[in-house]
Amino acid sequence: MGNRYQFLGRRERALLEQPSRFLTRARARPEFRGEYFPAELHRHIFRKSIWLEKQLRDGDVFFLPDIFRDGRLKKLPVLISRADVHSVAIFHDAAVLQLSMLNSRAKAKFENYILALANFDLVICVSEASCENLRHLWFELSANPTETVVETWPIEPVVQSRNRVSKDAQPLVLCVGSFERRKNHVTLLRAANAVWESGLEFELELIGRSTGAFGRKVTAQLRKLRRSARPVRWLKQVNDDVLQRAYQTCHFTVYPSLMEGFGLPIAESLVHGKPCICGGNGALGEVARGGGCLIVDQTKSENLAEAIKTLLADRDLYSRLCNEALARKFRSWPDYIDKLVAHLQMQAQSAIS
Repeated sequence: MGNRYQFLGRRERALLEQPSRFLTRARARPEFRGEYFPAELHRHIFRKSIWLEKQLRDGDVFFLPDIFRDGRLKKLPVLISRADVHSVAIFHDAAVLQLSMLNSRAKAKFENYILALANFDLVICVSEASCENLRHLWFELSANPTETVVETWPIEPVVQSRNRVSKDAQPLVLCVGSFERRKNHVTLLRAANAVWESGLEFELELIGRSTGAFGRKVTAQLRKLRRSARPVRWLKQVNDDVLQRAYQTCHFTVYPSLMEGFGLPIAESLVHGKPCICGGNGALGEVARGGGCLIVDQTKSENLAEAIKTLLADRDLYSRLCNEALARKFRSWPDYIDKLVAHLQMQAQSAIS
């Protein structure tokens, strides 16, 4: 609202620094708290505005870490075209565009976002696959490509917790991801039901926020399974403590997403020493192929069902994947920040020279 950046208030800054502190109970749509119109109107009236045209000085580097499909599509390319200012953006993915999940109007906005990225001096991609996809989209849209580098996401280290799995309870299968079409939850639920019908016992736990129309399709499937007394539950959007406990107590995870820019839940599962069933395409494969994953064609429910059956029944395979997961090494946050700062400093030096 207002077509401008604004300074954070005290509560907003605290929420940014410690989001789990404010998520005291699980919510299906936590973003509604920030999109509530009276709250947005209050921010518009009382928060001090940041006019970038006046704020940027010679030698500054403008850094944009998020996706933008609003008024910035027109304003940012003009703003960053100044010869004495350099610009850096982070590119996550264009999965919704590549999977044809957008209507014509939304597709046009996303394509304009891809075109706008070509105006930056440097675009940092979160995986080799996302970088390749971005450059391919620039080619398709006849854009002049800018410089790109790949800096994969770091993973927060945890205390290894393999022994937290209960030997008495039914195996717990965990899926972490928001209810979006490309996350492929409906296919997973069909697969889980097929495994239950085969006679194998396990519990399925879903964690993640819902979305608009497609979220309702997933929750409808959940209600149908619960009416059949299937042991499935949705914890909604939870805080970090609950998420960590879920990883610690699960037997393994399933991440049925069709396409990702990185595939963070796969890496989170592995850093906890828990195997993950997932696809091997694109960025998913970049994370999965290092060990600890059972790679399948995640587009078919029968493939997911067979993989779940295998990990529930094959103890030797399960043990091997656990050992592979525990042996995986992921980059740290200090390393990531050092590389990010180095990229920004190089751009600053280029702006000065």
